Amino acid sequence: MAQHHIDQQQTTRFLTAIGDPRRLQILFALGSRRMNVGEITTQLAISRPAVSHHLKILREADVLLSVKIGQEVFYWINTDHIVTTLRSLADEVAKMSGTEAD
Repeated sequence: MAQHHIDQQQTTRFLTAIGDPRRLQILFALGSRRMNVGEITTQLAISRPAVSHHLKILREADVLLSVKIGQEVFYWINTDHIVTTLRSLADEVAKMSGTEAD
């Protein structure tokens, strides 16, 4: 039986987090700059409670980072974690198929 060197629970949480269309919209919106809930709500025309819910899931999956400045919390993409997770997943898939990942 093959050994897997990725954290399957963490990878599942990551893929679930980015697999939702609204959360993917939020990620794309945050691709250019840090934003707070109000800015995301305005840009994407999603309700504030829905944005907060999706941000929580993305944060818990380590897809986003955040910092509180005054009364506002600003969010941005955790690029290092995303790249590391996707590379690990690609490496595991390549091992299973007998090919090398790029």
